[in-house]
Amino acid sequence: MSGADPLLVLTWHAIDERASVIAMSPDRFRRQLDQLAEHGFAGISLAEAFRRHAATGRFPRDAAVLTFDDGYRSVVEQALPALSAHGFGGTVFLTAGLIGLTGDQARARNPDLDRDLLDWDEAGALLQAGWEVGSHTVSHPDLTRLDAAARDRELSDAKAQLEQRLQVRVRSFAYPYGRLDPAVREAAARHYEFACTTRLARHAADGDPLRIDRIDMYYMQDPARFAKLLDGGLDTWLYVRRALRAVRRLAH
Repeated sequence: MSGADPLLVLTWHAIDERASVIAMSPDRFRRQLDQLAEHGFAGISLAEAFRRHAATGRFPRDAAVLTFDDGYRSVVEQALPALSAHGFGGTVFLTAGLIGLTGDQARARNPDLDRDLLDWDEAGALLQAGWEVGSHTVSHPDLTRLDAAARDRELSDAKAQLEQRLQVRVRSFAYPYGRLDPAVREAAARHYEFACTTRLARHAADGDPLRIDRIDMYYMQDPARFAKLLDGGLDTWLYVRRALRAVRRLAH
């Protein structure tokens, strides 16, 4: 296979039983990891994928980047032991200003965040297990709706808080709600090396590292569909889903 292989980046949010588009049941989540392993894939962090690219000139064929947005406590309670059982690593994107809040406290700050968030000690436990910690801003706003100064504070302050409290270099970022425009992308580039969108696609080998495409695993709950993705197919299905999501976003 040539060096043009795309990078498969998978994303989850909460690992729990709640009926929600951001939730994955623990049992189904473990089955997805089993399926990854059965197809010969390892689970790695975003930083590790780009380290390998820098070293070899290509993304790994036999590994998928496993990412978790928002930093819910269920990532530590459910995802960490499940990944550890396979020897997998991953990247968690933390909303720095909300770390340690209960679901009610988080909801009071942002109605879209309605679950308990992991605390600093739990974030440290992820680092100890070999995970990468990335930034998801301070308060999880739509960055396209902020003025330049507020946008930069969300980006720079989150990085500073995470690096100070966790004593680790923060290189990766995920755009809240996946929303970005050229100004947001330019602002992110001043603080981070890599940034993830929610565009439903494999990330091209020559793609913009500040616009990394990901596969939301909510859409991969059918094992046959996920198997097709892991076998390198599903491009037409992904294209149709992207188009439908774009139409819904425009409607709102």
